[in-house]
Amino acid sequence: MIRLFTDRFILTPGPTEIPDRVRLAMIREVTNPDLDPGFLELYKGVVGKLGRILGARRSSVYVMLGEAMLGLEAAIANLVRRGDKVLVVDNGVYGEGFADLVRMYGGEPILLGADWRRSADPSEVERALERNPGVKLVTVVHCDTPSAILNPVEEIARIAGEHGALTVVDAVSTVGAVPVDVDGAGIDILVGGSQKALNTPPGLTIVTVSERAWEEMERTGYEGFYLNLRLWKGIPEERGEFPYTMSDPLIRALDEALNMILEEGLENVYERHRRAREAAWRALEAAGLTPYPEDIEHSSPTVTAIEVPGGIDAEKLRELAWSRYGVMIAGSWGRLRGRVVRIGHMGVQASRNHLILGFTALARALSDMGYKVDAGRVVDAIEEAYSVSGS
Repeated sequence: MIRLFTDRFILTPGPTEIPDRVRLAMIREVTNPDLDPGFLELYKGVVGKLGRILGARRSSVYVMLGEAMLGLEAAIANLVRRGDKVLVVDNGVYGEGFADLVRMYGGEPILLGADWRRSADPSEVERALERNPGVKLVTVVHCDTPSAILNPVEEIARIAGEHGALTVVDAVSTVGAVPVDVDGAGIDILVGGSQKALNTPPGLTIVTVSERAWEEMERTGYEGFYLNLRLWKGIPEERGEFPYTMSDPLIRALDEALNMILEEGLENVYERHRRAREAAWRALEAAGLTPYPEDIEHSSPTVTAIEVPGGIDAEKLRELAWSRYGVMIAGSWGRLRGRVVRIGHMGVQASRNHLILGFTALARALSDMGYKVDAGRVVDAIEEAYSVSGS
């Protein structure tokens, strides 16, 4: 097969492309993060920037060394005891996956039974809490990337709080791309990751912890080490120490990514992602393809999930887009494996140029497999979306 490109583009919904500024930050002179006071100041600056982005004015904010799954499991490990009832908002692969974590720590997951093609309905959450008194915790994913569904986590957190339940939010795929107000909504633990809209390599977990969550952790009394959030409380802030050695290059990379977001301006960043979603949906319409979410309002601004046309092998489609056109798109997981492919538009990927690259490669790969798509119409649709948006 003739290679038709010189550069390759990663248009998956994480890990994502890494901007030059972020890559260059990782090759600066390194230090000993355990001993260098300059690293501590760098870390505190990163935490402060995350607090601004996440609306965590009173909640504690930490960056932990480990892929974002570390934070998700830590949230359950530190809050769930044997027999605790946990309401799981399960409208996606990752949402449903919380139930497995709950079982691992002896909890009793109660599945909401939500529609996988729609955002979770807060009124259904409220009814589930009324039917199940004594629920200790509600888990919900902000953007469930395998299906591209976006959930109203702030409203769900407020309802949970009114019923005396804590809330754990998986915001791994939305931090830095979709607004969230941790303190305003009463989110007790929010978990983010470095490798999605923050365009930093995998390896860092972002965690916010409310005062209510700290109090419940004391009652739960989790006794592990690496997942033990109580070992972090006040340590970097007051003693200038960390429970274990941090990664100087990764923290510098994250700092540069946050600088890029704040320089652009949060509202500009959020609007850029909303416009990318609009352009992606117009591209699908022009291509004659069906988005997986029921409606654009149920779809995340960070990723578009597309139903694979009948007779098309999803894995072969992805391989062709990568090997022939130099664009990596994603498949999906669980019950959506083989049924859905996805294009990520998070962080720097939420741009006109990246969308044209991604959807052109998809259109041409489909045409090569016998499902004819007019790539010109797809490009025109994206251009028109940005023209209408005023970009």
